[in-house]
Amino acid sequence: MATILTSSESYVNAEVGEYQELPIPEPKEAATEMTTTPKFGYFRVVLLGVGLLCILQGSLNIALRLALSKPSVKVETEGRSCPRGWLMFASSCYYISSQRSRKNWDESREDCLQRNADLVVINSRQEQAFLTGFTEAAWVGMTDREQEGTWLWVDGTEVDKDRLQWASGQPDGAFGGEDCGDLHTMITFIGLNDFNCSARSQWICEKRLQ
Repeated sequence: MATILTSSESYVNAEVGEYQELPIPEPKEAATEMTTTPKFGYFRVVLLGVGLLCILQGSLNIALRLALSKPSVKVETEGRSCPRGWLMFASSCYYISSQRSRKNWDESREDCLQRNADLVVINSRQEQAFLTGFTEAAWVGMTDREQEGTWLWVDGTEVDKDRLQWASGQPDGAFGGEDCGDLHTMITFIGLNDFNCSARSQWICEKRLQ
């Protein structure tokens, strides 16, 4: 469509055409996000996997305690208490060494004796369930040093293999001799285990309530 404007001095011809929309360029932010998302996708998957493993480990510890535990006779502990930093179960107190403290089996037992205690003697599945999950691995008071294959607690009593839970395939006496016992809590390896006495690990002490 053409329109002619006229004045006394001059005239102006102007053509007015139809308005045509131009394509809007894609925002730079969106393009950047599309190019960077694949770059970080792998790391997100790895972080998610680690988080799921942590949740699985925690759930496993809780499920294991529930599975092993059964209603037990309530022990009267009124007027009796454990030393600071010790845990109480039934009529015993338990000391669990810190993750930074690592000793071999003999050193661990010596530490317990200095605390007027000894390496823990596990007498039932309920007690084992209570101690399971505090550490990935910790020395307990059993050994077969006197006679290979005959496991004894530090108090001289024999380990009841049928009454307690051993880790899969244990004891196996691997690596030329594993004469000391520890308690494992790992996703695929849970229960009592025989291990080299010179290895360094955490440990669990036990003393009876006074």
